[in-house]
Amino acid sequence: MTKNKKNLIIAVYLIIISILSLSCTGSRQLQTLALVTSMGIDLEDDKIIITCEIMNPISNNSSSGISPNPTGSVFAQSVGETVFEAVRNITLNFDRKLFLSHNNILIFGEEFAKKGITGFMDVFLRDNEARENMYILVAKGAKAYEIIGVKGELSQSAGDYLLDILNDFKYNGKCLKVSMSEYYKYHYDISNEPVIGVVTKIEKKEVDRQKSKDNTAKFMLDVAGGAILSRDYLIGYLSSDEIFGYNFITDRIEGGLIKFNTPQGLNKGNTIIGNEGKFTTVEIIQTKTKRDIKIDDGKIHLNINVKLSGSLGEENKGIDVSNLEVIHILEKACSEKVEDLISTTMDKVQKEFKQDNFSIGEIVHRQYPKVWKEISKDWNNIFPEISYTVNVETKIVKTGIINTPSNLRKRR
Repeated sequence: MTKNKKNLIIAVYLIIISILSLSCTGSRQLQTLALVTSMGIDLEDDKIIITCEIMNPISNNSSSGISPNPTGSVFAQSVGETVFEAVRNITLNFDRKLFLSHNNILIFGEEFAKKGITGFMDVFLRDNEARENMYILVAKGAKAYEIIGVKGELSQSAGDYLLDILNDFKYNGKCLKVSMSEYYKYHYDISNEPVIGVVTKIEKKEVDRQKSKDNTAKFMLDVAGGAILSRDYLIGYLSSDEIFGYNFITDRIEGGLIKFNTPQGLNKGNTIIGNEGKFTTVEIIQTKTKRDIKIDDGKIHLNINVKLSGSLGEENKGIDVSNLEVIHILEKACSEKVEDLISTTMDKVQKEFKQDNFSIGEIVHRQYPKVWKEISKDWNNIFPEISYTVNVETKIVKTGIINTPSNLRKRR
C-alpha cells in the first residue's frame, strides 16, 4: 500500500470519527422534556414545596414536528426534604422530568426567605442545567406558589411576563433585578449584605368588558421595591422610592423619572405664565455616581456625588421654561429630590437594618487597606455610625418640543 493510500484511509477514518463525535447521540427530544420557565420555592411544616411553570409545546408541520412556542403553560408541584428531592419528586405526579436550562426566574416565598436562602440554592450551582443568570426574587407578603402563574395579557407565559417587567428596569429605577451569580458575589463579600428584587401580587381593577365566567378577580405583578438580606436571611424591605435611592447610591440607574414639587419661589415675577399646577417631572438621560471615603481623626465620612442629565418630561404648573433662570431653579429642585431619596435610603439602612448594603466597606478597603484590616471584622457595627454627605448636580439638557405650557390659554 502506497503512502498516499495510507494517508487517504487515515483521513477517511478521522472524518468518520469527527462526524460520530459531533452527532447528537445524547440528545433528548423536546416532547420528552418539561421546559421550566419559572420556579417558586416555599417552606411549610419544615418541608420544601417546589412550584414550576412548564412550557407547553405543540405539534406543527415543521420537520422537527415540535414548535417551541407555547400555547399555554402547565404547572407542577411537589414536596421534599431538600430542593433537589422536591424537584425530582415531581416525576411522581408529572409525566416529564424537569429541564431547567430555560428557567429565568426563581421566586422565594417570604416565609422561606426568612429562614435563609443560600443553602437551598446549592443544587442550582451544582446542576449543569440551571442558569446562573436567572433572576431571584422574594414574594413580598406571599407564598411563591401564589405568584407563579400570574400572567400579563401580552406575554406568552407567566415566567415571560415577570421577566419582561424586570427587563423594563431601564425605564424605571424603582425596582431591582439581581441574578443568582450576582447574589453570590455579594454574599461572599463579608463587607456587604445582599439586596435582591421583590414581587408583589396585587388585584387589578376590572377594565375588561368581558368578565370571566366565575367573576374571579384578576391579578397583576408589581416588582417595585427590594428585599434586604442579612447574609441570606430576609430581614425587611425597601419601598419603591427607597430602592430608587439605593440604585442611585450603588450607581445602578439606567433610566427613570424624578418627580418633585415645582418650587414655590417661581411665583415671583413673570415666570408663571399659565394656570398653577403642582409637579415637575424630569426624565433621566444619564447619571453617574461616585463615592469616596475620608477618614479624619479615626472617623469615617462617606461622600456620595451624583451627576445627572435629564429631559423635562412634564410641567403642570405652567412656568416659562424658555427662561434660563427658571431652568436653573428646576435643576436645583431636582437635585434636592435625588438627595432626599438617597438620604432616606441611607438613614433607613443605617438606623433600622444597621448593616452595609451598599458595598461601602469595599471602598474603605480600596482607599485605606491598612485601616480596613483593623476594622473589617467589626464593620457592621461601624457602618451605622459613619457620617455621609450627598451632592447631586442636575443638568436639564432638553425641554421637549414645546416652550409654552399646555395649560396657558392665550388671548386672541
